[in-house]
Amino acid sequence: MNNFIESLCVIVVLYKNTLEESDSFKSILKMNKNGEALSVYIYDNSPYPQKIKKYDNLNIYYTHDEKNSGISKAYNSGAKFAKEKEKKWILVLDQDTKLPDSLLNEFEKAIKKHSNIFLFVPKLVLRDGRIFSPFKYRFKRGFHLKKIDSGIHRLTEYAPVNSGMLISIQAFFDSGGYNNKVKLDFSDFQFIERFRKKFFKFCLIEAECLQDFSDDNISVSSQINRFKFFCEGALNIEKHSFFDKLQYHMIVITRAVKLTIRYKKIIFFVIYFRDFFLNSLLINK
Repeated sequence: MNNFIESLCVIVVLYKNTLEESDSFKSILKMNKNGEALSVYIYDNSPYPQKIKKYDNLNIYYTHDEKNSGISKAYNSGAKFAKEKEKKWILVLDQDTKLPDSLLNEFEKAIKKHSNIFLFVPKLVLRDGRIFSPFKYRFKRGFHLKKIDSGIHRLTEYAPVNSGMLISIQAFFDSGGYNNKVKLDFSDFQFIERFRKKFFKFCLIEAECLQDFSDDNISVSSQINRFKFFCEGALNIEKHSFFDKLQYHMIVITRAVKLTIRYKKIIFFVIYFRDFFLNSLLINK
């Protein structure tokens, strides 16, 4: 597996979390414990920088962004770094994904078997067992699947989320990479929409990751801040028709309704009107 490790750069994005506390980084340490030195690019969107320790079998490169420019810029920055280091593949991760020890082996096996595929992903499951990624892709929305087999799938039918995607660097740049204006929500939708214009398929490998994602106990203030990012992402994602614009309007207003009912706060409609609706009118002028 040495050649694959040498050709790979792992990109981990942090936000208000230390590297040592990141589930993704803990997994990296375990799965490459006795292997060839693995390149890991850390992009830290936290308010303050952190000191990074040295680790055996890891070459860590650290970038701090106090402006919190978002996930898209982080992945684009990591991809640019990897290209400069003459890597062939990037593995993009958030900070909260638990990876199996066999992940890199499964990626390498899949690459050898499917040399004409340039996007490989594991299955991501939530703690309750639901499949989080890949998801069914319809009307600019993702729908959870009850089952999906490993192997080759079309990006017009299914799409993966950001964390866990292994992407050919050449294909990454050929497709245009991430949209820096889409900082968080919809960043994976935007990337896949760009990617599938040139590359129609992806491979779901024989590996399962645990995605720590739950908003059950998120405070109102945190949900308000998250909804602002949601509106910003929906506003800035590329739209190519009136139907695209209409679909995103429906997605955002539906989220506003759900959050209003859940928290019994009118603020979510205020944010929708101020941050999305009015700004979309200004963009269309």
